[in-house]
Amino acid sequence: MIGITLALYFARQFAVLVIGIFVFFFFLIFAITYLEFFTRSLGSEEFDPMQVFVLTLFRVPSIAEEVLPFIILFGSIAAFVLANRRLEVVIARAAGVSAWQFLLPACIVGLVFGVLATTLYNPLSTSLRKWSDEIAAEVLSPTPSASDKGGPVWLRQAAEGRESIIGAVQTFNGGLSLAGVTVFVFGDGGIFSERIDAKEAHYTPGVWDIRDATLTSSDRRPKRLDSYALPTNLTRGQVREAFDNLESTSFWELPLLIESAQRAGLPSARYELRYNTLLSRPVVLLAMVLIAAIVSLRFSRSNELGSMILAGVGVGFMLYVVSKIAWDLGSGGIVPPPLAAWLPAIVTILMGATVLLHLEDG
Repeated sequence: MIGITLALYFARQFAVLVIGIFVFFFFLIFAITYLEFFTRSLGSEEFDPMQVFVLTLFRVPSIAEEVLPFIILFGSIAAFVLANRRLEVVIARAAGVSAWQFLLPACIVGLVFGVLATTLYNPLSTSLRKWSDEIAAEVLSPTPSASDKGGPVWLRQAAEGRESIIGAVQTFNGGLSLAGVTVFVFGDGGIFSERIDAKEAHYTPGVWDIRDATLTSSDRRPKRLDSYALPTNLTRGQVREAFDNLESTSFWELPLLIESAQRAGLPSARYELRYNTLLSRPVVLLAMVLIAAIVSLRFSRSNELGSMILAGVGVGFMLYVVSKIAWDLGSGGIVPPPLAAWLPAIVTILMGATVLLHLEDG
């Protein structure tokens, strides 16, 4: 069996490289995001470079969380390649330590990082994301960007004999507050009545409080209003289901949201899928470690380092694509959320273990 000293050494080397690559990606994402937000905020009346800096600082943790599997993948590849360069893997194998034994510290560290990312990092990043969404509603021009996934969200509603379609570019406050609002109002018989463009809208039971609104219709000139009350028959749960940003919802909040949605008879697939995705994160990170391990073993026996690293990165991206497809199937109700969240990672682990068994034991 691998000794405790050697195991701690491998674990420390692995953890240091992963953290270093995380810091590198964090600053890279920060620079790109700051330039994007700075450009978008130039046209805003509330332009303030310091606010843009704070907005970026609060937004980057949630973006970095999305690329965490690739950080683990690149960190694992760097750790194993460095161990090969130093001949540490060769010496360990010559001393009778099998591949499974010196991979064990890296796998444990990967699982620990996954647990910490789900239970501690995710609540922190979602809290910062909520604050960043509130700041973005004030300082950014209401146009979608790469950071605002999916573009505007639209919802049809009716109240007091009028139907309307309300959409927003950005949402915050759990989906109960909207920014970059556009509303199409229809009268009797579904005839178009007016269009409302506004900076913000806030939901209260039975009404949308639309602020800084511009009303446009075919029979009169545009009219500017400080406030406009739009009746709605939507409940608080229905509004949250449509507009709530899951990236600003903490792991610890999801069970309550799932229970509330089920009690109200609302679809809970999105919440269940997000919850199971966060639960499966340690397994996903473990899969990335196994993919990187295949690279290290092959390098110890051949000189095809570049091609093997590209193969490992390709498998990682394949897992990402398959996970996104599974997410779409799960959120659409085609596949049960637990299956959509867990299956890609479990299949990748089984494939990685099979390849390692073949390389080690024939």
